[in-house]
Amino acid sequence: MDIENFKDKRLETALLDGVQIMCKLFWGPDLDSCRHMIKGNYFKPFEIIFIESGKKPSGTLDNINSIINGFDSFQSLLEHLNECYVRLFVNSKEGITSPLYESCYEFENAPMMGKAALLMKERFESKGLSMENRVHEPPDHLAIELEYLFFLLQENVGPDDNPAAFFAEKTMLPWVIVFNQRLKLLTDDCKFYSLASTILVLLLEQISNRK
Repeated sequence: MDIENFKDKRLETALLDGVQIMCKLFWGPDLDSCRHMIKGNYFKPFEIIFIESGKKPSGTLDNINSIINGFDSFQSLLEHLNECYVRLFVNSKEGITSPLYESCYEFENAPMMGKAALLMKERFESKGLSMENRVHEPPDHLAIELEYLFFLLQENVGPDDNPAAFFAEKTMLPWVIVFNQRLKLLTDDCKFYSLASTILVLLLEQISNRK
């Protein structure tokens, strides 16, 4: 294998790993992920993505790792992230300003289960993918869209036919950028998900550029 093929293969693997990591994060924190975060190198695939693509992460990776390093156990990290996740995306006195559903970004004060949810359901059905294990969430939940993106990345396609790049650019990036911007405006003590969404935007940009 020559050096260019090696770099391409390394980047492809990192992109797949990166999508899986983001999918887990936005389903909500879990013990296994927090354990790996405390051990270090959890976000290593993103270092590869940014290096190989020539994109600088602007200190975002350092900042998110700094938050993780502030906890001495995966249990304490899990408790913190659980609290943040609930406050940001599930239940807040001030209301949820950054919902995890694409439909909520179709227009101002848009409700859940809009056109975006119906389109995602159709995409899953067109690929023969089951939604049975995801019935507790609308099909346009961020983590479900990331699962679909992961599936597209795994498909064998030619350089002129890249549905993963198209889906990342046309479907995900427009609303995820707004999602990220809203999280950045929050001034509370939970910056983890704001930083994670910034990394997600950079990841989607790299996938979009692979057309």
